[in-house]
Order: sequence, then structure tokens, then C-alpha cells
Amino acid sequence: MPTVTVKMPQPLHARLEAEAARRHTTKSAILREAFAQRSVGAPAGSFHERAKHLIGAASGLGDLSARSKTLTGYGRSRRP
Repeated sequence: MPTVTVKMPQPLHARLEAEAARRHTTKSAILREAFAQRSVGAPAGSFHERAKHLIGAASGLGDLSARSKTLTGYGRSRRP
């Protein structure tokens, strides 16, 4: 089995060690289990396919790029 090295913040490592001790298992087993659960639930398809039911759901102003009065100074640096 290939080996992977993972760097993590100390508080997260402490939680991992505590969970491994509680379950009487290895840290590697917990990480493999968590990754396997996370990978199975990964969404399929593009973002557009997953969010197309939201297109047109919100109301508001139309195309702001055509309203030059509301965009005065847009894109300019705020630094002196």
C-alpha cells in the first residue's frame, strides 16, 4: 500500500489522536475511512448542471454593466 504524508495543524492532530485512542484503531484507518466517505458523496456533473435549478430564482436589478451611473469608479484602485 502506498504511503502518504499529511501535514495538519496541532489541534486537528490532537483530535485525530484522541479519536484513534477512543476507537482503539490507527490514525491511518480513521483518515482512510473519512476520505472514503467524503469521496462517495462527491457531486457529479459540472457546477452549471448542479445549479441550473437556481438560474432565474432571484429577482433584482438587471444587467449592472449597462448602468454606468451606478458603477462610477468601479475597477479603479482605492490606493492613493
